[in-house]
Parts: sequence; C-alpha cells; structure tokens
Amino acid sequence: MVEIPYGKRMKPRYVRFLIITAVGIALVAFGLDIPWLLITLIVLGVLNTVVCVGALYVLTKQPHTVSADELRLRQLGFFDWRIPTEDLGHAQVAERTHKGQRSVEVIGDALVIQSLTRTNVSVPFHEPQLVDLGKTGARQVERVEFWADDPERAVREINARTT
Repeated sequence: MVEIPYGKRMKPRYVRFLIITAVGIALVAFGLDIPWLLITLIVLGVLNTVVCVGALYVLTKQPHTVSADELRLRQLGFFDWRIPTEDLGHAQVAERTHKGQRSVEVIGDALVIQSLTRTNVSVPFHEPQLVDLGKTGARQVERVEFWADDPERAVREINARTT
C-alpha cells in the first residue's frame, strides 16, 4: 500500500486557526472583566483547538492510499471511499478549480474531493460508479477528481496498479 498525502494545502490553515485562537483567548482574558463571557470564549477556544488538532492529525495519519486491490480516497474524517483498482481507468494529472459548495460533492459526471477549491488528479472509471454522499443521495459518476500533494507520483502509483 502506498500513501498519497493530500493535506499540504490545508495544514497551514489549521495552524493559523490554532494561533489565532490562542492569541484571541489571551487578548480577551486580559481585556475583559466579564467572567461569563470569558468562560464562554475559553470553552469555544478549547473546542476550536480540539477540532484543529484533530484535523491536523487526520491529515497526517489518514492519507489517500493505493494498493493492488483498491484506491482509497479520504477527506478528513468525513469521507472514505474505496474503489477497486480493476474499475479504474488511466489516471492523469489535471489541475482544476471547482466552484463547489462542499469539499466532497458530485459536480457534473465527477466525484470531486477538493482541497481549498482545487483538484489535481483525475481518474476515470471503466464503468460508472455509484457514490452515496448522504444528504444528496446516491449518484452515478464516471470519474473521480481529487487533490494529491504530489500529483505526478500519485498518478504514477495509481497507473502502476491499474495496467
């Protein structure tokens, strides 16, 4: 199994959120003398810290992967899809910007797993695949587009297992 990291673009954003949270709580703690508001802001800051640390952990420890049997695509802890390699066509580097509303959604005939509105790997399927994203229901897609930190390597590793 080969890892395909995808968090390089998002990690700095979460680190900035952590810094802003720490600085914001410190400034509020020194500037306010309203105990209930201070406690509320500290609780919200702690929750934000937990979310950011969790996201950083998932980005590091749960990358996309490809093996002889499957391509496994993830988006933080919210999406995990396993596609058998025999269903995959020839992958290619294809950098695109998407105007989608969600980080994982069906746009046209593609399942798009975007990183800050961008994808850079496109993998067609031999036959349309059914993907269920919950709220929007099951939809058929003809390809998947996703972000990889090193798209050339990702394409090389995927194609080595599909040909």
